Amino acid sequence: MWHEARRSERKVHDLMDGARRRAQRRYAYLARRRGDPHQSLQVSGARCRVHRDDSLYQATEDQQGLIPWNGKQDILIDRFDGRALLDFIRDSSSRSFQTQEKSEEEEELEDFVNFERYRDLIKHRRRGCWYLFGFSILLLLLYDLLSLFHLLTYGFVLM
Repeated sequence: MWHEARRSERKVHDLMDGARRRAQRRYAYLARRRGDPHQSLQVSGARCRVHRDDSLYQATEDQQGLIPWNGKQDILIDRFDGRALLDFIRDSSSRSFQTQEKSEEEEELEDFVNFERYRDLIKHRRRGCWYLFGFSILLLLLYDLLSLFHLLTYGFVLM
């Protein structure tokens, strides 16, 4: 009995020692591989000639290559700056939203349209096609979010 307990204790200690040695070797290997970040820094260059162009220097100093950004004269960007290609997005806080009262006919029509929109989803759910059901819900949510985004930014809804 005592010999068997001693043998199992020795196995446990051997396993723990092996795990500790493996962890130390792994740490040393990763430390060698990682190394000093300053040692992995590489600087490369090529020889080139510098041509003095006084007219180009003067044009740069006079900000002749800068254009106003988004029509604001106080913000100037380089004419080759990529921000000049971005569309203007209206600030949503500047517009006031007015909710229109819906008539009973419009509410009934909206309920009918929503019923028709989700009819296929309910059919799939009854048949047990959960994958199609979830995917269809995801597509509808994405379409609704995209429509809301277009409504807020451009003032119209995608159809």
